Amino acid sequence: MTALLLLTLTGCAPQDADVSGDWFVWLSANSSATVSEGELDLKGATVFECRRGWEAESCDFEDGYIGPRNGYSGSDNFIGGACRREEGNTAGVCDGAFINNCGAEEDINEDGTIDGYDAIQGFADECEDIQNAEFQTWLRDDGYYGMTGKLDAWRSEAIINSEGDLQLTVHTDLGKGQDFRYHFSIDPDFHPVECVTGDDGKPEIAEDDGSDWVDEWSENEDGYRIFYLNAGAYQVNPNDSETWWYLNTEKLSGWGFAKYAAEEFYSHAAQYGNYDEDGNGQGFLGITDHETPDILAYHENIESLCEQVYGWECIYLQTDDDGDGESEADGDCDDDDDTITSADCPPRNSEDEPLSWQDEMIVMAGAASKKGEPRFQHKLEDNTWRPIDETITGLDGWMEVHSSWVRLKNGSKIKEGGKVEGDFQIVYDGAESGSRLLVTGEFKVDDLREDQWGYDILEDEKREENKQPFCTEDD
Repeated sequence: MTALLLLTLTGCAPQDADVSGDWFVWLSANSSATVSEGELDLKGATVFECRRGWEAESCDFEDGYIGPRNGYSGSDNFIGGACRREEGNTAGVCDGAFINNCGAEEDINEDGTIDGYDAIQGFADECEDIQNAEFQTWLRDDGYYGMTGKLDAWRSEAIINSEGDLQLTVHTDLGKGQDFRYHFSIDPDFHPVECVTGDDGKPEIAEDDGSDWVDEWSENEDGYRIFYLNAGAYQVNPNDSETWWYLNTEKLSGWGFAKYAAEEFYSHAAQYGNYDEDGNGQGFLGITDHETPDILAYHENIESLCEQVYGWECIYLQTDDDGDGESEADGDCDDDDDTITSADCPPRNSEDEPLSWQDEMIVMAGAASKKGEPRFQHKLEDNTWRPIDETITGLDGWMEVHSSWVRLKNGSKIKEGGKVEGDFQIVYDGAESGSRLLVTGEFKVDDLREDQWGYDILEDEKREENKQPFCTEDD
């Protein structure tokens, strides 16, 4: 019946867009509504369990544990886990011998003996990147079921909504009557302006920060214009972690929503710091003193953040600054001194360095194709084009790291009947859970529709009604 119903729905469902790509989901074992509902088949999922383990006092695994129960195996679908143990010297406390050596079959810890401690070492090795993660720390907050699939749409709707935004919603069948839909809305005319006082003393409209934001963002996008899904983005006052500055509406270029089976998600916004839930952590502030800005320090801070985000793929590390023929990416550990070359530096390889923030998603969380091709990237905006004023508020002097965006191919026509082509990468956060979702792919619309059920924007209506255009002496 479910299959017949799906075929019926598919037969009359709109197909406005050709969409291709991949999806990845990490369902929080103990806060996901989808997991709790139990309708989605989780067989075959990669199971991450670097949070909970064996509880000696109860002689059982901790509540919420989803890792292996029969010991360690280096070839199963589990990342992390714990070992069963027998009762030890204290009655009722199971901290004694490992049951069946916890599955150990090789001397992983190289102590000359194969026993349960090798299994513990194996689990620890699997969780090492997760425990050491700096940016994608959520994988150690709970156990997770990781799954992936193709963006095979059975329904897609591409419209221009009443606000003039390009809106794309795509449905994918998960099987057993479970639906997955994801959505994004972007403002194709996004162009922040402000009302300023002109040289003649009269109000006039000027570009916010003196330039077209999308032009600046798209400088290196090779034939595309990029729109970040930055709704919900905020900065934390570096002098007061309890004060958060959210981007106002005029500075928002896009947002997204998704529902994976029983669970709702919202697009992950731009980040102006690697903050915890209390606003503490590393702020991406390139200029710390806006009254006397240090431009050299600004560029050093950009390079430092770039290295955290991309590792050796950071473009700033691939420049030979001192002219000795080698860059930092080539192993020159002091690229400001031409007397020091890679031969004078300690050897560097991927095992010696922590994962970049980008690789935490690709290598650690598994956002890659079956052939190992990356399906995730960060984008770093340094904002050096923004004029620096004397206040720490605003975006000037700040850097931002993005995980979610939509790109429109040059020549796309955002109008009734227009042809639109582009691509996207969107990370979504669970609305009421610790789950994460990633979609990445391409789309093509041959005949864009306008929303027939829209409404007028109240501010525009009132300005027209009262003959009060934006940026007059009354604004």
